[in-house]
Amino acid sequence: MVEKMLRHSWNVLSGLFVLLCSLWLSGPGIAETDTPDYRWHFMLWFVLWTIGFILQFRGRTIWIGLSITMIPTLYYVVLALRAMEWIS
Repeated sequence: MVEKMLRHSWNVLSGLFVLLCSLWLSGPGIAETDTPDYRWHFMLWFVLWTIGFILQFRGRTIWIGLSITMIPTLYYVVLALRAMEWIS
């Protein structure tokens, strides 16, 4: 029971974090032109997270799904820590 609660909590928190970071980074940057520059390749991290999330619902692929959901989450955590200059 506790394992399911931790897994569902992880899914909610990491999913929101990856979705918000992906949307934020894929939006238009600050530019002097009239056409916005959308970088949709950042949404691939959310797609990867979604694949891992779907794999968690099968009995044999729970751990593979959890490790796949960690990849984009750790990518954005490292990116945020580097932006705050906590790691070099």
